[in-house]
Amino acid sequence: MLKLIKEELESEGYSPIIHKIQDKEILFFSLEDENRNPLMNTVSNIIFENGIITLTYFVKLVDVKKEFKTIEELMKFVRHLFPLDK
Repeated sequence: MLKLIKEELESEGYSPIIHKIQDKEILFFSLEDENRNPLMNTVSNIIFENGIITLTYFVKLVDVKKEFKTIEELMKFVRHLFPLDK
């Protein structure tokens, strides 16, 4: 599931990468500046467990978790939270 989410994020213009931490896959993504450096306050992560997609993002250094049942719901929220300038 994370690979599908990664592909969807890439196709939209985000910069996702999957890391394996203690036998658990976590997808990290962010918006980038013109030098491909992550923009502050846009680094987020996604995990998939028990059929639920959980997005963790930050608001004033406080982590906020939001759960989704489908990739479509997740992507709609990501587009709203982190709009891309196109």
